[in-house]
Amino acid sequence: MIYGNTQLLDFKYDPFNGVIIDSHQLPKDVDEFTESLLISLDTFQQHGKQLVWLTLTHEQALFIPICTEQGFVFHNCLEQEITLILRLQPNAYAPFVPTHSIGAGALVINDNNQILLVKDSAQKVGGFKLPGGHVELSEDIAEAAMRETEEETGIKTEFEALMGFGTKHPYRFGKSNIYFICKLKPLNKEIIISQPDEILDARWLDIDSFLADETNSEFNRTIVAKLAKAQGLKRFDKPLGSTPRNEIFLAEHK
Repeated sequence: MIYGNTQLLDFKYDPFNGVIIDSHQLPKDVDEFTESLLISLDTFQQHGKQLVWLTLTHEQALFIPICTEQGFVFHNCLEQEITLILRLQPNAYAPFVPTHSIGAGALVINDNNQILLVKDSAQKVGGFKLPGGHVELSEDIAEAAMRETEEETGIKTEFEALMGFGTKHPYRFGKSNIYFICKLKPLNKEIIISQPDEILDARWLDIDSFLADETNSEFNRTIVAKLAKAQGLKRFDKPLGSTPRNEIFLAEHK
């Protein structure tokens, strides 16, 4: 739509009386973008819209000051893009950004009652801990625990059960963290450290010896002591409802 010599930015309405500006169709010229943004915002205001969403790529970052001058604020950010919002109505509701990161730790015990442990370069003090790391975007918790274990130790595993979880506040970037502990069955024995810059050591240790060594973190020793012989929640892989993919852990009858 064109007003005078200025064309509105391409957009679509969302189901919540908001507007989503199409970042793929933005003008490349700063002056042209500014003129189109101003007339677009005025149009949205006249139509009683409440909230405007605009995602800018890294290459479009020169438009950020123009947007913030009009009242846009930052909503969420990735490496290559940032999403801004403008409340056209003072009390307009915007869904909050993710509040937690997700971590997965692996409890891997072999037939000799030995537990798989690692020592990584990021540790500030000595001692061993459970393998594990962050769950990647769109990755299942169980898959993340198995992936991290293999990446850090070379041990392939099979998921058995979800054993427990905990939260930490504050964590990175002012957010919180949820840490899931997964019991995994080892499928091979030989440890291969393929990431020596990250993993300083990895080994199978007798559980009692690990628990008795106070140089190992109290957090990890508590987890192992409480969960080494526990059953946990089994993964229920059947899709439920209309969601094509989900990860559900359920208790089983004794």
